[in-house]
Amino acid sequence: MMQDDGLNAPIATFSGAVIYGITLDTIVLILWASYVLILIAIKLPDLFSKYPFMGRFWSALWRIVRRR
Repeated sequence: MMQDDGLNAPIATFSGAVIYGITLDTIVLILWASYVLILIAIKLPDLFSKYPFMGRFWSALWRIVRRR
């Protein structure tokens, strides 16, 4: 007869998260940080088109970084 491992996987996953110290606060913080980074990535092109000097600054900075 085969064993049903349907309950063992979630228990093992939860215990692994507890052992490594991953709590709900950490997961929420990671999700929030990724949400903020996505919003910044979406709005960044609009910012450069609204303020062209910022685009020139970042392109100059990028050229300096790539040279090194």
